[in-house]
Amino acid sequence: MLTFFIVAPRFALAFMIGAVPFAWLLVRLAKGIDVRTVGSGNAGATNASRAFVTRGGRLAAFLLVYLLDAGKGLAAVLVGNETPLLAVVCAAGAVLGHVFSPFLWFRGGKGVATATGALFALDWRVTLVGLGVFFVVRAATGQVFFGSLALGCALPVALVGLYGSAAFHEHLPLFVFCCVIAALLVWTHRSNLKKFFAARAAGSA
Repeated sequence: MLTFFIVAPRFALAFMIGAVPFAWLLVRLAKGIDVRTVGSGNAGATNASRAFVTRGGRLAAFLLVYLLDAGKGLAAVLVGNETPLLAVVCAAGAVLGHVFSPFLWFRGGKGVATATGALFALDWRVTLVGLGVFFVVRAATGQVFFGSLALGCALPVALVGLYGSAAFHEHLPLFVFCCVIAALLVWTHRSNLKKFFAARAAGSA
């Protein structure tokens, strides 16, 4: 049985792993600027890529930051791999650390890459379904944030599709985590949604 004295230090460690601001570090080292002054001000892979001029530079920056941020989620799950519940708790800690990084005055990224890495460690099949949905929606809409939102919504659906009623029993911690990630991604992308619908309203006026 998990106790506070087991969970709390693992969660704290996972949170600090997730809080490492790779987007900020890369842009600071490569360009000498704060990524929070670029584009949306978000400390994530997509916004980090906007600090680079060439297409190749943008792609390299995006991939590097995305992989590093995903690695944070994966590493956090390994911190709590003693039990499925502890692994999920640590996964949540990493995502929260990324979104609310104390190294950036609690202003971090949107959590997509870190959540993807954590989920891959928790259940790679669910993650692949989510990523597949991401790429389909991204291609159909031309909007990365719509792909991210679709990824989040696809996670609990994929879990139920793969495990049936077991998603609400043996895999309940993971199901709850998937639902929380879906809600969190809607919240972290709220500014994107607001801008999109404002632009649509202006265009139809």
